[in-house]
Amino acid sequence: MRIEEILDTEKITPNQSKILWIARLSWSFVAMEIIIISFTLQLFANIFSLDKIQLAFLASAVLIGDTIGAIIFGRFADVLGRRLLFQISLLWYSIFTALTALSFNFESLVTFRILAGIGLGGMLVVDPALLSEFLPRRKRGNLMVSLDLSWPFGSLLALLMAYIFLVILNDNWRALFLAIAFPAFTIALFRFYVPESPFYLAKSGKLDEAAKTLFKVTNKEVDAKAIEFAIEEEGSYYELFRNYGLRVLVMLIAWCALNYTYYGLFLWLPDVLNVVNLFGNIWLFLALAFIFQIPGYLTAMYLVERIGRKGTLYVFLFMSGITGISMGIFTNSALLFGISLLAVSFFNLGAWGAVYPFTSELFPTKLRGKAFGLAEGIGKVVSVLGPIVFGFIYAITNGVTMPLVVTSAIAAIAAILIYFLAPETRKLIFD
Repeated sequence: MRIEEILDTEKITPNQSKILWIARLSWSFVAMEIIIISFTLQLFANIFSLDKIQLAFLASAVLIGDTIGAIIFGRFADVLGRRLLFQISLLWYSIFTALTALSFNFESLVTFRILAGIGLGGMLVVDPALLSEFLPRRKRGNLMVSLDLSWPFGSLLALLMAYIFLVILNDNWRALFLAIAFPAFTIALFRFYVPESPFYLAKSGKLDEAAKTLFKVTNKEVDAKAIEFAIEEEGSYYELFRNYGLRVLVMLIAWCALNYTYYGLFLWLPDVLNVVNLFGNIWLFLALAFIFQIPGYLTAMYLVERIGRKGTLYVFLFMSGITGISMGIFTNSALLFGISLLAVSFFNLGAWGAVYPFTSELFPTKLRGKAFGLAEGIGKVVSVLGPIVFGFIYAITNGVTMPLVVTSAIAAIAAILIYFLAPETRKLIFD
């Protein structure tokens, strides 16, 4: 029997469900860690006398570490095994998040944020790889996409923690970083429950261990000698660009636009709201912004099956750009700005919900891994630029209108390019 057939249970088993929920909780901490710095930018500006450009680099520090971590952990996941790096990545993140509380100047603060980001980068690479190798094939797509639904909940948790420690406890930022490290450390201990990937074990020739793991996960008796492990034919980057060059370009446009606009807008959002002064309660509007991400994502997941992957992606991406531009235009109107903000949250996360099935179906199976790796890698680099460029424009113009308009225009332009250049992927057939 092939491993895929053994795992392809009619219903997800209790042990598969436990592994999925451990990954979802871990994923929420990724969002929490990335967004938490946005609530402290102005506080650190006052404590360490930072200008807008320094704040821009501080906002991007964890994303820089994220990029480094993805390269390091991704390279060793096939050598050392998924499980070891699955355990190390979250422990690494929680330790250096806690050590951020010891920061004594700008340089030490940025260093700890980069180091914490390395753990996050490992999680973003290793978690999906490990999780996909435990889930039933027929349910794998939807269950993997459900990981991203943990993102808004992580952002809301970060908002709650920030409110408690920065408002109620009077800017106690050191306790804040200790507090957000604690639940991550706790979940890291639960990750020891997750066994090694049966695919990795079989690939390494450890068929007896693979059989034991498969029994633990599926409750199916498995004869180690009967396990067949087929290594899928793997394409090359040369074949990817030669046969699907235009599709690669469209894919990169989508991923770069999403990474640039999401991190550029949301890591500066508390500062922007302080400038606009939404009815004197920025915390309420931050909470609403994160809450509106949830129906946006769910709506897109529904529409990709109704109107198609391409249609959903370019509509949501275009609307996130237009409503983001509206934020910049309506900075003098709290009501119109607030409506635009909620719309940006809805449409931007909805676009994220569409880009995964869109990317997956642009390419044949043997090239899909290469395409996703390219999209994730270049997307991570561009995500670093979003907050930095936003901060530079903010510093030059001394206002939030121009950085909001420029950042959001990227999404609108990308959507137009996708409309004209991309095929609909729902019924795409490969030769």
